[in-house]
Amino acid sequence: MSIRAKWIALMVAVVVLLVGMQVYYGNIGGTTGQSASPETTFTWWIYSGTSSEYYGNYAENPAIQYTLRKGWGPEEKGIALSFLQPPPGSEADNYATMIASGDLPDIIDAVICDPARVMVEKGYAIELTDYVEQYMPNYKALVHSNNEIYINTVTVDDEGKEHYYNLATVHEGYDTVFQGYMYRRDWIVKYGANPVTGAAFTGGYTDPNDVDSWVDDVVFPSGESDPKYISDWEWMFEIFTRAQADLGITDKYCMSMYSPGFTWSGGLLSCFGGGVNVWYQDADAKVHFGGYEEPFKTYLECLNAWYKKGWLDHDFNQRTSDAFYQIDSTSVRQGMIGLWCGQQSELGGRLDMHDGGYTEGIFVAGTPYPINDIYGPESCRNVVPNCLMGSGLTSGGILITPKAADKDLAALCSYLDYFYTTEGALIKTLGLNQEQVAEFTENTFYADNGLSDGAYSIGADGRYRKSDVLVHDSGQLNTAVGFNKAPGLHLIDSVDLGYAESYQASLDTWMKYPNTGFFWGSRTTNAFSQEDTKTITDIQSKVLEYMTKNCANFITGKSNFDKDWDKWSTVIKKYKVDSISELLQTYVDKYPFR
Repeated sequence: MSIRAKWIALMVAVVVLLVGMQVYYGNIGGTTGQSASPETTFTWWIYSGTSSEYYGNYAENPAIQYTLRKGWGPEEKGIALSFLQPPPGSEADNYATMIASGDLPDIIDAVICDPARVMVEKGYAIELTDYVEQYMPNYKALVHSNNEIYINTVTVDDEGKEHYYNLATVHEGYDTVFQGYMYRRDWIVKYGANPVTGAAFTGGYTDPNDVDSWVDDVVFPSGESDPKYISDWEWMFEIFTRAQADLGITDKYCMSMYSPGFTWSGGLLSCFGGGVNVWYQDADAKVHFGGYEEPFKTYLECLNAWYKKGWLDHDFNQRTSDAFYQIDSTSVRQGMIGLWCGQQSELGGRLDMHDGGYTEGIFVAGTPYPINDIYGPESCRNVVPNCLMGSGLTSGGILITPKAADKDLAALCSYLDYFYTTEGALIKTLGLNQEQVAEFTENTFYADNGLSDGAYSIGADGRYRKSDVLVHDSGQLNTAVGFNKAPGLHLIDSVDLGYAESYQASLDTWMKYPNTGFFWGSRTTNAFSQEDTKTITDIQSKVLEYMTKNCANFITGKSNFDKDWDKWSTVIKKYKVDSISELLQTYVDKYPFR
């Protein structure tokens, strides 16, 4: 190869690397009386930002810009932030490329990282203990105020010394999840009938201008007003099928499904006797690997039955680019699907396009995870799910990398500590209030979006009430007005979200059953050593890769349970999953997450 050709090849490789990283840059900064210096300018990688409907880069967030108008740290220095945001769908690849290249930002949004201690041991992050002790009194006090927060945030060594490896987001209480299963309850009213009396249901909106003013007299076969069992779901599927036929909706289905055929954090697959298809703990804190156990097989047998009846999306395993809570979102938003996993902004009548189409008069209600009462052996029936995506008192947060080690971390940590105060927590959780909006005259974002009175007000009960504009928003304005990517105190109990009874009831259904078995992302896994992390993640990656490639075959019928399940189990066991169960047991025993 000629020298010229080698140079061309090198340039192509560089371009490929840069394209692979796919980051957007946006700089903001400046404070009252002084500007930021290189020592107080920080790059911040975030897993995801806000919809481009509101601004092109997270740096344009008005809450961030407001907080950077003053000085921070002992010398009140100005701070500037530059956000690196991967395009939607490329987050994991972008993160992997960033880590592999060694071209780290100053701050990493710790959404998909290894445990914080491991990140420090690998040299991707720095320990923050000294900075927390000196410059973050609010964070330290909050961490020490609650034992659950403490054990999931602080690592205590054998000599009793505390170590802080990251800055976690601390929750004021247990929050609702952002997504869950939901269904077209209006179809149940219109096309269903009381399972006991046979009488038609009645129901509808009491106020046509209020998307949450729905009332009805729906009763499920279980006798409940919400679906409780798998049999309730199947009863709904029959109704959805009638609805779609009457409306002329063809080539559609009753329920969407995530492309691999499972979500390894649990959820629906935990409804068939408990557990998940990877490692989990039972009620006695014993670790199991569920990928070859009877509950997972029963789950797949159920989905196979639904697939054969046409209730399940026949193209589900082709929708590989869809997030589990945004599957075939076009069909969902067109009002053509009966049940799906979606987000809070899809509840009630928020999907009604008022155009005479399939969404006309729609009312979407949340449903609890259903308890299996039909499929598999008795051991897999009438068992409450135990592995669910729920909330704890800590989450995510950030890591500070070695790239920032020589910068003014006193100023940065002082700035971040602000978000653990009530004032900072309000800006993080909700956004700016009326007084702050009026003061921030150089930014018109709030006024342009109908929020001149701020994102919240204080009610008669002293709680913070979210603006009606945000309560009724069906997009992502809620995430665009506050600095939700900042670590800090996330307010929950002291916030009146202004939700209507029907809306709150839907959110409550998603939290009906507590997570008692899924320990990933908790204190248990955060305690992994670097060596054990590698051992566990290497095998976990291989197992999930095999499952992702082959699991859907059992659902679609390409694989036969009688002929192929033993082979499935044999292949999985060859990955030494049982040895990992033994290793995980040592961590569950020493660092229980509940």
